Amino acid sequence: MEFAFSSDEMILALISLIRTTNPSMLRPSPDGFSVDFEALDKKSALTADERLMMKFRVALESPPTEASHPLNLDPAEVQRLGETLEKLESLQPWPADVLAMSGALRARLAAAAQG
Repeated sequence: MEFAFSSDEMILALISLIRTTNPSMLRPSPDGFSVDFEALDKKSALTADERLMMKFRVALESPPTEASHPLNLDPAEVQRLGETLEKLESLQPWPADVLAMSGALRARLAAAAQG
C-alpha cells in the first residue's frame, strides 16, 4: 500500500526505526544529527527493519511529491513502524509537538493497517 509521509514524519519514522534497531547509525552533526548508512551499505543481506530503513533513505533522497513522500509499505512494515514510534515516545521526554505528530502518524498507520 502507498502511504504518504510529510518530511517531518519521514524523519521521525526513520529515527524510530534506527533507535530501535541500530542507534549507532545516528551521528551528531552541526544541524543536530545525521544518519550513517555505511554499515547497511556494506551488508549483503539486510533484516526486514534494515530494508525498511533503506526504503526511507531512498524516499528522503528523492524530491517530495506535493510536499509528501510516498512510500510503498507492506502490512508488516506498517505494523512495525507503529510499534517503533510507540517505543520511541517512551525512550525519553519529547516536546509536545513531536508527541502529537507521532500519535497522529501512529493513528494513520493503524487505520491503514485495518484497510
